Amino acid sequence: MKALYPWQQIQWQALMARLHEGRLPHALLLNGPEGLGKNDFARLFGEALLCEQPDSTGMPCEACRSCKLILAGTHPDLRILSPLEDKKVIAVDQIREMTGYFSLTAQYAGYKIVIITPAERMNVNAANSLLKTLEEPAEKSLLLLVSSRTSSLPATIRSRCQKISFLVPPEDQA
Repeated sequence: MKALYPWQQIQWQALMARLHEGRLPHALLLNGPEGLGKNDFARLFGEALLCEQPDSTGMPCEACRSCKLILAGTHPDLRILSPLEDKKVIAVDQIREMTGYFSLTAQYAGYKIVIITPAERMNVNAANSLLKTLEEPAEKSLLLLVSSRTSSLPATIRSRCQKISFLVPPEDQA
């Protein structure tokens, strides 16, 4: 069973409250120092949104059709975008392909989710291309940008995302 790190509980509860109130934004910027599990958090949150039978805390069941597809790495409504294996940056073509992906309807009538990590590795053209998606989001779409160096992201990107900050936990919690 997947679990959150203890220092991620507050962020999880805040996002679950927004979800239940129908106030989940279309773009979240998960920021904080490296090594705090932001990628794990983003993936778990994406899985929870796609799960057909989440538990009372919002955690995915890992048994439904969506969870099984996620575990197999084949869920059509969840994508992870990062630099290609032989590249150092996220290129504009990757962002354009993601934009096309968001224009399609979700396969399972839920959210379409893209995790961009590390977001600060988008080149200038990719970041500019992402702006259109951030300004005109598709319905039931969610962008999760994961960054350890948010200051490296253009201000136009940062301003269009709601920030979820992760802080270094106390030593006893870590």
